[in-house]
Amino acid sequence: MSFWEELGQRITQGSQGALQKTKAIAGVVTMNADISDSKRKIRDLYEELGKMLVEEAFADLTAGRISEALEADKADSLKREIDFKDWKEVLTKVMYIKSEEEVIAINEEKIREFTEEERCPSCGRKVNKGMTFCPDCGAKLIRPKEEADGADEAAKAAAADAAKAAAADAAKAADQAAEQ
Repeated sequence: MSFWEELGQRITQGSQGALQKTKAIAGVVTMNADISDSKRKIRDLYEELGKMLVEEAFADLTAGRISEALEADKADSLKREIDFKDWKEVLTKVMYIKSEEEVIAINEEKIREFTEEERCPSCGRKVNKGMTFCPDCGAKLIRPKEEADGADEAAKAAAADAAKAAAADAAKAADQAAEQ
């Protein structure tokens, strides 16, 4: 093989590697955006649930009455069973929070795979893929078989799609509940 052919092959290989890394970075950026969006949705839902709790369960209390109970160490006197007007709306919001948490977990796992970071099961330190032992504690790192990796990828993709679909369904249900 001539010098120029070899040079051409090396340039091609280098550009293909750069393209793959660029795709991986773009994927990580997209997943981080999805994670941020899910965290914002969760925060908003917690705020809505908290507002519902204060408005429905503690509407009869004043700040003065709460302060007196706290000062007298009688907070238990203000305990009550919570009876929301619309438990379906509350449970829909909780379901939506759980769905978003699942989406976050799936995206975080995918990011770990893209960035080739793993954690030692013994000490929790980040270790590079392909390592046999943890450089920190020396524990042997368990590696799944190559065939299982393909099945895991398909299962994770299916789980991610299912979690996103559940989140979308929960959002529709929450919107419908809010309209009523």
